Amino acid sequence: MGKFNNKIEAEFDPPRKWILSRALTYTNPDIDEDALERVGVKVKGSRITVKRDFVTDLASVPRMCWAFIAPWDVARAAIIHDLLYKRIRQYRAECSKGLKNSEDPKVISEAKKASDDVFHMAMKDAEPSVAGWKIAAAYYSVRMFGRWSIIPREED
Repeated sequence: MGKFNNKIEAEFDPPRKWILSRALTYTNPDIDEDALERVGVKVKGSRITVKRDFVTDLASVPRMCWAFIAPWDVARAAIIHDLLYKRIRQYRAECSKGLKNSEDPKVISEAKKASDDVFHMAMKDAEPSVAGWKIAAAYYSVRMFGRWSIIPREED
């Protein structure tokens, strides 16, 4: 079982971004540290830290779905997941620029699965609790559609 260090403290940056005002950490002994560290995620003592000033959109849930899964329901887990996907994008960008060895699809696949699994675990560990059907819907959405979110982009 995992835990977060605290609630989110962030400032809204219109139209869709939030900037963390303090660090957010998530600790869980079941994190696949090896898969994440291969793409540059720093995992210390089964803990992932999202630093102050990190920019997030909380959860990339289409607005029409907010009645079912609002970003607020899964926000802390989504912020951790945003960081993990950002590190995958950065790793891929470095590989394409020749700053690292050529991109290994197996490393990417394992890091994405580990990231999605952290998201799943973190939603289960959230307080207040998130309904099981919301956890399943959010998790299977990132498993199916997250492949587009790990493509490198300029803003990273």
